[in-house]
Amino acid sequence: MRVCVGLDGGGTGCRALVAFEDGLRLPVQTGGAANVSTDPDSAIAAIADLLARAMAAAQAHAGATRLEPEIVLGLAGVVESGLGPRVRAALRYPRLSVLGDIEIALAGAFEDMDGLVMVVGTGSVLACQRGGQMQRLGGYGLGLGDEASGAWIGRAALRQSLLARDGLATDGPLAAALWQHFGSLAAMIEFAATARPADYAALAPVVLEHDHAHCPVAGAVLDAGCGYLRAAIARLQAGAHDMPVAALGGLGPVLLARIIAQGGAAFPVVRPKGSALEGALWLARRRCDMGQEGRT
Repeated sequence: MRVCVGLDGGGTGCRALVAFEDGLRLPVQTGGAANVSTDPDSAIAAIADLLARAMAAAQAHAGATRLEPEIVLGLAGVVESGLGPRVRAALRYPRLSVLGDIEIALAGAFEDMDGLVMVVGTGSVLACQRGGQMQRLGGYGLGLGDEASGAWIGRAALRQSLLARDGLATDGPLAAALWQHFGSLAAMIEFAATARPADYAALAPVVLEHDHAHCPVAGAVLDAGCGYLRAAIARLQAGAHDMPVAALGGLGPVLLARIIAQGGAAFPVVRPKGSALEGALWLARRRCDMGQEGRT
């Protein structure tokens, strides 16, 4: 029996979705952090564990019937790090494809139609597909990029707090809240010494909360991130300014709404057809159908 599996993995966690030929979907299952460029060993272990649990649930539903899984993984950092072959070798499934997170995001938002997607969560990446060709921007990790991402926002807020402490930037409620959270300069520096992107991203809700309360420091951080997103969208839309834009990720819709509210959007905004996880499943189904056609 054919079964399709989509998996979406990033710095905060991974999720898997299983669907059978008759259209039945099993409940989404979740796993640990899976950014292969940040911590490949832990990411691969988390992915392997989640796939094993997903396949066990599928087998329990199918009974004694032999399953033939078609698996598509969409992983943050896998394209930039070149770790796709290592992931495939570690996961011993005969029909398994390893793609970047932006590829499954495009498939989720637009399937095979033209469009532009901005994915902003722990990290950030944007891409468009036009006539079956994909162009992407960003997604280089927090050390070199991921502008406007949750990790970038959290780290920028800490930097602003330190600048305010030194009298080199505007102080405000956000800085006060962060100092209260950490308690001391030593604790903040100790946090930054070992913090992963997901740790910084955990501070992003604090920034959003203070922006809603009109804190100028929080607003400045978010505006800087939105400036990058506007420039990236304009770059990807060159020659096709009517290309629809969709937002995914925990922060994508929030920041796109901010751009629109500030009058910085002259492009059509659309609701994505589905999530990145659903995009991974859609691609698995397409590969499964193509494989079946090849066998008939």
